[in-house]
Amino acid sequence: MGLEGSQASDGDGDGPRPVPGGRAGRRGRLVDAAAGPAGEGGFSLVELIAAVTVFGLLFATVAVGMGSVLNLGRTNRHRSVAAYVASAEVDRVRGSSFDSVTPGQTTSTYTDPTSAIVYTITRDVAWVSPTSNSSSCNVPNGSSGGALAYKRISVQVTWPDMSGVAPVTSQTLLTPPVGAYNPYDGHVAVELLDRDARPLAGQSVVLAGPENATQVTTADGCAFFAYLDPGSYTVTLNSAGYVDRQENQPSTQTVSVNATQITTVRFDYDRAATLVLGFSSPAGGVIPDGIPVTVANSNLTLGTKPYPGTGTPRSVTPLFPYASGYQAWAGDCADADPAAHPGGNRGPVLPTDPGGSATGGVTLDAVDVRVLRTLPPGPLAGAQVRAVHVGTTGCPPETLTSTAAVTDATGLVRLALPYGTWQLEVVGRTTVLSVPAQVTLDPVSAAVPLVTVTVT
Repeated sequence: MGLEGSQASDGDGDGPRPVPGGRAGRRGRLVDAAAGPAGEGGFSLVELIAAVTVFGLLFATVAVGMGSVLNLGRTNRHRSVAAYVASAEVDRVRGSSFDSVTPGQTTSTYTDPTSAIVYTITRDVAWVSPTSNSSSCNVPNGSSGGALAYKRISVQVTWPDMSGVAPVTSQTLLTPPVGAYNPYDGHVAVELLDRDARPLAGQSVVLAGPENATQVTTADGCAFFAYLDPGSYTVTLNSAGYVDRQENQPSTQTVSVNATQITTVRFDYDRAATLVLGFSSPAGGVIPDGIPVTVANSNLTLGTKPYPGTGTPRSVTPLFPYASGYQAWAGDCADADPAAHPGGNRGPVLPTDPGGSATGGVTLDAVDVRVLRTLPPGPLAGAQVRAVHVGTTGCPPETLTSTAAVTDATGLVRLALPYGTWQLEVVGRTTVLSVPAQVTLDPVSAAVPLVTVTVT
């Protein structure tokens, strides 16, 4: 039997040796191929994650750097265009006649033809003295106006998405022609401040009197009316949505203009706040229509101010947005004030912000009214009941009722009312045909009183 090529002699008598084509030879080559060359085992998972992380950090650093460079280039371009716009505006002002450069604040726009970016140009024009560039309103009342010599023009250019970059500004002065103004005329400086005593720019101020004029307050909150005929003038503010400290809209003040002097007037003026007040009462109490609401803040002239109205919840506005907020209660008479009753409390302070709205509530007391008839004796169902406030000095007559304030089958209805003294009556019955009842409601007693009204 032959070897069939599976083995052969090595020629030295030591026995057979593996033949390359044999099974042992093939196995040897398979083992060597699986092992592979030394040093070519590849990356482990940990090494791969570390490499990706390092690459990500490097890429993020490069991206941030490139973004910063691009932002810097974009900002430099914006500032370059804005500087050109500001310079052009100053040149335009210098080329205008003195009288045509009106004191106050004006705005305009410029669109860059290359980028289509819209730049906003704000121009403030104010009278200043030769020795000062401060606000025209920063002068004591009665100061001499003879020192007015220049119009200061301040130009500010802004653009969208400034990202904290300061606007571009430029200034210049204009001198009036010799003899252009009567040195014996007077002047009015109107200063507007918001609730935090910051200058309020961009507000229209109307001056009416021997001369009429309108200005828009500059960045320092000033409207300066120069060289006016002496006399009495009225200053009016009537910006939509704004109110003064006494919650007047429009807000006015009367001033006297004296020859050669500057008369100063100040307004605290800000966006009106709103209180949205709900009414709460003991269970089942019918809330009459038209209950007024009173708000309180120590900065008000009288400390309190009533607001008539209808509906619930009730929106009370316009209110000056005092940082100290307001307290509120139902009713507009002195005895409706919870603090007017021993042990009473006006409730929590409701915060107010400029142009903002705050939600709160006012508490009503209640009285159970039973209506009885004399003939035949017994309860009167379906009778409508009203409450008439028993007069307090300085309190307007007040009658509260509701179509829902109707007695049930037992002749009973619960009526919710502000604190104070009330007379309960049946609608459509005179005192000759009915005997009304009185009750005093206060914030201390928790019990709901019961009164009886008798009708014939």
